[in-house]
Amino acid sequence: MKTLLIVRTPFQAWLANIVLEKENIFNFDLVYFTQNNSEEDKHYYSALALKAHKSDYIFVRFKRFDIISHITFRLKANKWYRYKKYNTVIFASINALVPNSLISKHNKAKLITFDDGAANIVNNGIFYSDLNSNRSRIYQFAIGAVPLNIIKRRISYHYTIYKNYENIVENEQLRYIDYFEKNKYKKSSTTKTYFIASPFEEVMSQEQIKRLEGHVKDLKIDCYVTHPRERNPLNLGAKFLDKKGRIAEEAIITDAQDASIVLVGWFSSVMLNIGPLCKECIVLLPKDSIQTPELFELSKKSGCTPILI
Repeated sequence: MKTLLIVRTPFQAWLANIVLEKENIFNFDLVYFTQNNSEEDKHYYSALALKAHKSDYIFVRFKRFDIISHITFRLKANKWYRYKKYNTVIFASINALVPNSLISKHNKAKLITFDDGAANIVNNGIFYSDLNSNRSRIYQFAIGAVPLNIIKRRISYHYTIYKNYENIVENEQLRYIDYFEKNKYKKSSTTKTYFIASPFEEVMSQEQIKRLEGHVKDLKIDCYVTHPRERNPLNLGAKFLDKKGRIAEEAIITDAQDASIVLVGWFSSVMLNIGPLCKECIVLLPKDSIQTPELFELSKKSGCTPILI
């Protein structure tokens, strides 16, 4: 039995390793797609590649016209489309055109999916609606990708770290991973506050980002936790956390040591993932964003403190 594992982010790579253990899979090939080539990408790819039979790290820089990026990814991944021997395919980014088209070539294989972060539980997010613009449909056709509903029908089951939330499959197809939940918050006489950054340009306007920056400047931030896709860090005057190539969750837990943890930032998977370990999670949401009502409720449900800015 041979498995193909497709990964696109450091968080996915970290979680994929747990999925492989749960499935008792030791014989697998790995394809890692990235447009960031961050230290986190290289760290988690290297760890997975050591276990893989064959592996491939495919890096394509962001292009002005994103169709060029998709085509370049497709060309660099061409050899993987020729293999027909996989019994199982494991991946997370069901909306990503090239990984989507690649698993469609292996349409007889068992399909296992897993979380790509908070996007999996945001009902108006990228995993819940198909591409509907003419340009998007042309991209999909050109790359050989299929609509999300076709991919979802193929899923045997889905691994999630988000308990009691709706996901991309029916509840009976969910398999819960309690990696973070089994570690609960412990009181401490000291507290460390971490700002959890995001690729803010992807989710906020410049005016909203400016408001966010102004609000956070009034708080006492001990460490700024960068995001792999972040291009313009906010000017908060806080030191940057040296993650040593690890995902934010692991880096924060290691850095905090015995101190209580406070997280501040936009709604993100980091808030959800290690919330049970934290003294407080403060989610800052733009009052004029169409996403805010749903994210406000999700924040409260997860035990965070949402604040409108």
